[in-house]
Amino acid sequence: MPKTPPASKEATTAADIERSIQALNTMAERLWGQGREAEAQALLDALDALNRALDRIRIGESRRVATLH
Repeated sequence: MPKTPPASKEATTAADIERSIQALNTMAERLWGQGREAEAQALLDALDALNRALDRIRIGESRRVATLH
């Protein structure tokens, strides 16, 4: 496996991440409706962690912007 990451076309924005989280949340709802509660709960737990990480990123970005001005 190559050590260099693939070249990305554009930087991912917070809005892109939010859309992905929303799509995965919809998937968790479908899983729950199909009686697959364990899988749905695992996905929801992972999404919760992603949301918390996104919040920390936003806080860091807002602090960085505040110190630059």
